[in-house]
Amino acid sequence: MKKTSWWSYIMACSGLLLIPLVGLIYIHLNQADGVAYSLVTDLDRQIPFMKSFVIPYLSWYGFLLVGFLYLAYKDRSMYYKTLFQFIMGLLLCYGVYAIYQTTVPRPELTGSDWLLRMVQWVYRSDQPFNCFPSTHVLTSYLMMRAYLRSTVIFWPYKIIVTCMSLLIIISTLLVKQHVLLDIVGAVLVSEGVVYVVERFRMGLLKESVAVNTQQRKFEGGLRR
Repeated sequence: MKKTSWWSYIMACSGLLLIPLVGLIYIHLNQADGVAYSLVTDLDRQIPFMKSFVIPYLSWYGFLLVGFLYLAYKDRSMYYKTLFQFIMGLLLCYGVYAIYQTTVPRPELTGSDWLLRMVQWVYRSDQPFNCFPSTHVLTSYLMMRAYLRSTVIFWPYKIIVTCMSLLIIISTLLVKQHVLLDIVGAVLVSEGVVYVVERFRMGLLKESVAVNTQQRKFEGGLRR
């Protein structure tokens, strides 16, 4: 990449700082505040706890960072669109947390192997509140969707991102951080955000085309 291209790339990637900035809202909300509802179903109770899935669960942080960095490099338009969807989706989730707090019961952990210690660290770092919709699922789903919709990213990368996204989504259930309805809610929020962003983008395009058409007519009239 040329020097100007690298500078453009760095400036584009600086937009990622908005995500942890918005995440400060979650820190304020992630605590007991009145009644917390449970969305656990009988099907959730049949899903086993599997400590090994804490690895893909924690890989979420690096996965999103690498996913965004490559997207900014390969498909800048999709990058900006996805970043906007992320911010909108997170704000919507935080809005739900503020008015409808949910909780997920966690299993008793026995043992002291390194996987269990990682699970214990997750449990200590993230209180069992504000689970619906799942931001882990929301962001993983949006990243997967962005890669699948991109017309310039090669299929091997799409397959890798899709597999990682699905693995992270499944891990939220198997480490007992979320329940099935949390996933359903996150997917619905994701699709809603994508729809709104697309409608907004199409509206801007139509407006731009209309302005250009009027300008060409005006210039043509002047030439006559």
